[in-house]
Amino acid sequence: MKTKKLQKGIFFIPSLFTLTNLFFGFMSILLTYHGRYKMAAIWIIIAAVMDGMDGLVARAMKAPSDFGIELDSLSDAVSFGLATSVLLYFWGMKLAGPSAVFFSFLFLTAGVLRLARYNIRTKSLPDRRFYQGLTVPSAAIFMGSLVVFHPAPLETRELAVGLAVVTVLIALCMVSTFPYRNYTKVLQSHRIDILAAFLLAVTLVGLIFYPRFALLFFAGANVVTGPATALARVVRGGAKKKTSTKEIPS
Repeated sequence: MKTKKLQKGIFFIPSLFTLTNLFFGFMSILLTYHGRYKMAAIWIIIAAVMDGMDGLVARAMKAPSDFGIELDSLSDAVSFGLATSVLLYFWGMKLAGPSAVFFSFLFLTAGVLRLARYNIRTKSLPDRRFYQGLTVPSAAIFMGSLVVFHPAPLETRELAVGLAVVTVLIALCMVSTFPYRNYTKVLQSHRIDILAAFLLAVTLVGLIFYPRFALLFFAGANVVTGPATALARVVRGGAKKKTSTKEIPS
C-alpha cells in the first residue's frame, strides 16, 4: 500500500507542473481580454518554463506516463495554441480585417496538429536528440517575444499583414519535418563544456540586462535552426553523393 501511495505522489508532482502551465495560459487569455498584452505574453513564456519543468521532473523521478503525455498536450494546446492565437489577434491582427480570424486560427490549428503528431510519434522516435518540426512552446515563445519587444498594439494595416505573414511561416515550421534540437535531452545526456557554459552565461546576462532584445534574438535563432539544419543535411548529403560517385572507377 505504501508503495502505491508513493507512486501516486510521484505521478502527481509532474502533473502539478503541467497544471501550473495550464493556469498560466488561462491567465494569459484573461489578461489579453483586458488589453494587458505584455503581461499576457510573459505568462505564456512562464508557462513554457513550467512545460519544460514537468518533463524534467517526470524523468528525474522516473515517472513518465501516458496520462502525463496526454495532460501535457492538452495543457499545451491551451497555453501555447489558444492563448497565443488570442493574443496575436487582439494585439496585432485586428487591423488586417476579417482575415485576422483566419491567420490567428491558423496558428492554433498548426499547434494542435503538431501536438497530435508528437503524441503518435513519441513512443517510436528514432532520434530523441531532435524534434520533428518546431515545438508549440517554442513557437509561442517566439510570438510572445514579439509582443514583449513591442507591447503597444500594432497601429497600421501593413504591420498587421506583416504579423500575419510571420504567423504563416511559424505555423509552417510547426507542421514541417525540419529537425529542431532537443536541448533538454542534450543537457541531460552530455556534460557542459567550457564553450557551452560560456554561451549559457551570455544568454543569462542578456536576458537579465537586455530582456526584450535577448528574448527575441534567442527565440528567433531557435526558429531558424530548423530550416538551417535541414539545409545543411541536404548539402552534406549532396557532397557525399558526389564524393562516392568520384570514387567509383570507370
